[in-house]
Amino acid sequence: MKAKKAMALILAGALCASVFTGCGINKNATAATMKNQTVTMGVANFLCRYEQAAMEDLYKMYLGGSGSTDNIWSKDLSGNGTTLEDSTKDQAMEELHEMYTLQQHMSDYNVKITDDDKAAIQEAADKFMAANSQEALNEMGATQDIVEEVLTLYTVKAKMKTAIEADVDTNVSDEEANMRAYSMVTLDISEDSDDAAKNKEIAKKMEAALKEDGATLDKVAEDNGQKVTTGTYDADNDTLDEEVKKALDGLKEGETSGLIETDSNAYFVRIDSDNDKDATEKNRTSIINQRKDDLYQKVLSGWQEGDGWKVDESAIKKIEFKNSLT
Repeated sequence: MKAKKAMALILAGALCASVFTGCGINKNATAATMKNQTVTMGVANFLCRYEQAAMEDLYKMYLGGSGSTDNIWSKDLSGNGTTLEDSTKDQAMEELHEMYTLQQHMSDYNVKITDDDKAAIQEAADKFMAANSQEALNEMGATQDIVEEVLTLYTVKAKMKTAIEADVDTNVSDEEANMRAYSMVTLDISEDSDDAAKNKEIAKKMEAALKEDGATLDKVAEDNGQKVTTGTYDADNDTLDEEVKKALDGLKEGETSGLIETDSNAYFVRIDSDNDKDATEKNRTSIINQRKDDLYQKVLSGWQEGDGWKVDESAIKKIEFKNSLT
């Protein structure tokens, strides 16, 4: 959260306003523990309900603003036997685990929350509290202290992530980053395809036509009612069929392959460029970003190993998404 969602929350149903957060949740109770840290129900409830609001916004956008999200939280959208409500709460708790872990290790990277940070956090919290109705704040269990605590955790996460990733080697060789551009025709010849026999005949016709002088993949594909697709790949590509990548690797710029057959498809490919400059630079950035993420996850998991993180599941069950927050 970067306090970017200072939305006016409109709640359905009866709302409770008391010294407890979110309809009877004691904000001072324990939601989770780890070495030298207790996570309160106030913080846990607020983050879970905030994530609920964010996801409701997304689903309503997906539904075109006309659909209801009333029953969505009880559904198993992922097919793993877990309701959307439970998986959202699990993700929120794991995020708290991550952020409190980072907070405990700020000194490892000489990261500090400055006076300017504190002022910005307080201002953002003030705006959030002012932008939401008291009923909504009660439902979310949002108090000034709790909102500032969560904003502080997100600030710590951003600073720590930057500090950790600063150790990454950002030098990527041209050879590693290089992306070759290709064109391809694909015909379905799998056993399940009703057109398998027909496509095999078309593939044979195309194979013969491409051997003629002046034949091009685009023209031969057009003459046979086939579509030419384009793409780029690098040396480490693992999404292309193995036989297709092998054929591409053996081609020079401008060359077209013969017929490539696998159990499911027939292919023809052509190398359009040995170096697609735009794709190569994007790949270079992608490689660097992957290195950063790998290092961040490695450092984080190392810190979390044996830290005694334990969620009080009976307490988390008290957090309910019965009332819509948007």
